[in-house]
Amino acid sequence: MAEGQFSDLDALSAEDPVIRNLARAMRDGRGVSLEQAVTEAREYIDHARVDAAAARIRVLAEQIQTAQDPRAVVAGNIESWYAGPRAEDRNWTSLVEILESEGWGEKAIEDLNDASTKVVAQLPNPHGQDDYQCRGLVLGYVQSGKTTNFTAVIAKAADAGYRFFIVLSGIHDALRQQTQDRLNEQLWERNPVLWNRLTDEGDFRPTANVDALLASQNQRVLAIVKKNGPRLRALSKWLFEARTDVLADCPVLIIDDEADQATVNTSKPDRQPSTINKLIRGIVNRLPKSAYVGYTATPFANVLIDPKNYEDLYPRDFIVDLPRPSVYIGPEAIFGREPVDFDAEDVGDDGHDFVRSVAIEEIDGLRPRGAATRHEFAPEITPSLDSALKYFLLSTAARRVRAKGNRHATALVHTSQHIDVHERTAHAIRSHLDELGKALAQRAPELVAALRVMWVDECKRVPAADFGQTEIDWDDVLALLPAVAEDAVVITDNSRSTERLNFDDGDPRVIVAVGGNTLSRGLTLEGLAVSFFVRTASAYDTLLQMGRWFGYRNGYADLTRIWMTDEMREWFHHLATVEQEIRYDIERYERDHVKPEVLGVNIRTHPKLAITAASKMQGARQADVSYSGRRIQTILFNHRNNEWLEGNTLAARTLINAAGDAVVRRIRPGVHVTGPVSSKLILDFLRGYRFHENSRDLDSELLTRYIEARRDEGELMHFKVAVMARAAKSTYLGEVDLGLPELSGCINRARMSVVGGATYADIKTLMSRNDRVVDLEIPASELSQDITNADMARMRNLPSKGGRGDGSGLLLVYPVSKDSRPVRGTAHTRMNLEAVNHVIGVGLVFPESSSRAAKLEYLTADVAAMRVDVDAPDEADEPDESDVERGVS
Repeated sequence: MAEGQFSDLDALSAEDPVIRNLARAMRDGRGVSLEQAVTEAREYIDHARVDAAAARIRVLAEQIQTAQDPRAVVAGNIESWYAGPRAEDRNWTSLVEILESEGWGEKAIEDLNDASTKVVAQLPNPHGQDDYQCRGLVLGYVQSGKTTNFTAVIAKAADAGYRFFIVLSGIHDALRQQTQDRLNEQLWERNPVLWNRLTDEGDFRPTANVDALLASQNQRVLAIVKKNGPRLRALSKWLFEARTDVLADCPVLIIDDEADQATVNTSKPDRQPSTINKLIRGIVNRLPKSAYVGYTATPFANVLIDPKNYEDLYPRDFIVDLPRPSVYIGPEAIFGREPVDFDAEDVGDDGHDFVRSVAIEEIDGLRPRGAATRHEFAPEITPSLDSALKYFLLSTAARRVRAKGNRHATALVHTSQHIDVHERTAHAIRSHLDELGKALAQRAPELVAALRVMWVDECKRVPAADFGQTEIDWDDVLALLPAVAEDAVVITDNSRSTERLNFDDGDPRVIVAVGGNTLSRGLTLEGLAVSFFVRTASAYDTLLQMGRWFGYRNGYADLTRIWMTDEMREWFHHLATVEQEIRYDIERYERDHVKPEVLGVNIRTHPKLAITAASKMQGARQADVSYSGRRIQTILFNHRNNEWLEGNTLAARTLINAAGDAVVRRIRPGVHVTGPVSSKLILDFLRGYRFHENSRDLDSELLTRYIEARRDEGELMHFKVAVMARAAKSTYLGEVDLGLPELSGCINRARMSVVGGATYADIKTLMSRNDRVVDLEIPASELSQDITNADMARMRNLPSKGGRGDGSGLLLVYPVSKDSRPVRGTAHTRMNLEAVNHVIGVGLVFPESSSRAAKLEYLTADVAAMRVDVDAPDEADEPDESDVERGVS
């Protein structure tokens, strides 16, 4: 069996009739467990053959449970009853045929099969005799195909015996209808005799024959329902009018799309749960056999639900982290991120040069200063908005020349949550596009010249070749510009607009979409190429969900652009780091076999952003983290503060001088290791060295407390100190006196563009991959790329624990040149450091601790200290229950 792939249970059954017999008993008959099926089979089949067949099924099930991708956290000993689709499974087979007809390749379908099988394998066996109520969470990426994954899960679960499927699809009609259309096409249309739909063009309304619908063994029932009070009440009332015996024999799968929106309880602990939360948990908890699976790309609120409240929707049974598709463009690809624990040396590039700045001076012309002023607000076409609209016309023309990928072309303009602002902004954009269209029809020389300069510059900043595309010649673009401008329409999409976004592949459109909340969740903007985003938002989940620019851009990835403020770009850079840390948490917890009921995802904070709305964090507690086994490094510096820089240089020189007669070893040119020295010297160094205030992992007080606590238990009594200087002299990088017999050559570390702006420098990465074991003198041949960072972390352990260390920690000192420059190939994301003095970077590497007390309270989870207000959406842009209450009882 190929490593990393799921074997088909059909293949095993074809090889061995005993396996076929056991599988039939588990899945086609009374739904007994594997153990029960084995007991029965042993009564009439040779025991050895039965045991061998059962062992092969267990191996297959274990491969699914522990597959590398997607990562999962699973509670207890969930029965591995599902080992993948069978040849006779009609719903999955039909879905595969549809995807193949849409151009999906074999590898993409295989990945979907693996990921969806992983989810279904965590669900309870629908044929089991006992009642169950399962709660799980699937973590995807924004605009990454979560709908396709849960469609595959529904198809497989339907084939395996689940009978009633409820899809909770957001809070807006547009998303509910989009989901309905997708499931109609991919589930119902191919097998209409297998499915009864309770919803279609309209949301749920009661229908007769609840018992007849749910009692049928051969049909499946599907309802796509908006998360809206009247709809959910009507669904609950209709559902629980069914006979008790009918419900007891009807396994129900509830898929909650955008599970962090509206679902999470926002009421105070001493009050009744909030409306939607109460209604959803009421359905989940009353059903005898229910599996609730939330899908979200922003799980912050979901993982902060109080796990002690067993009636709530904390994902106590499993968390599955879907793999990132290879062609997906997410926050990291656009904005870059900081290095975090368990990264390989190269965490990817610094983000492509997709982002254009909106000057702070323009903001007052793009959005009102507050809700009180919005009625008098008159939006302007500022220079940056003018550039965004012009580039949208250029990119659309180029896409028409290229004739690849999505035929629709969309630009998103999101400046405010207020409906009246949307309408006035749309009017201003419409007038501006009309003027551009007239000028292009006349080939106005000044406009054509300006557009040509823009096109040439943009092609240079984001080369088409980086994405496997061919650059489009200017003359070809110009030839199509007048037609593109003529086709462009402006559509306002909010809860008051009469015209909503709709995309018919037979009629490709050029759309500038102006809106707010209705464009911020789940809804796919087909062919999105340009985004103009200056909407105020102050929470992680809100910002990420507003990022409609994440996703697949087949054939035009090089032509996508985003306009936003530099501050907001820095926020998304931070969020890309937070997102990766959460996924590493899930990976680590799976490896350590930790249950979700005790899972505490550490969520890094930001000085200006809340994690989510305060009302959704009532179950949060202060988290514990440990420096045990970790590598941390300075990447942020006050590069314009000479006193700050000189003080850090003095702290490093003082430390090395204080080492006195300690042994100094020359590891290689430029690299010297001193020690071991007493860890008290490291504590003295931490009192003198100043970390940047935004370095969340690097806090002198926390580090000091950790080292002192370890010393109290007889650990971390010593450190080694490594100076990681440049091997050869450089004419421009310079040298610094660190107290060694000769001057230390400075290394080159350019800073990131924009992120940090003029206030501080972000170099993204200080340490190289193997630096964490530089003092152990391990041969390079033993540090191949196959050796993970976790493996290297364990190398610092004592030999009695399988390591090569002596129990000491490692402090690394890096002299960074003030004149550091971007290296070849990074000029689009890096810039000259331009520090006022040489910079001293520091890395700290800790061995794994034997103590259970080796944890510290970490500021990232100090939710009570958060004092950030989260913008509330305009009330008029929230779902209006009154217009759906009528006719629903």
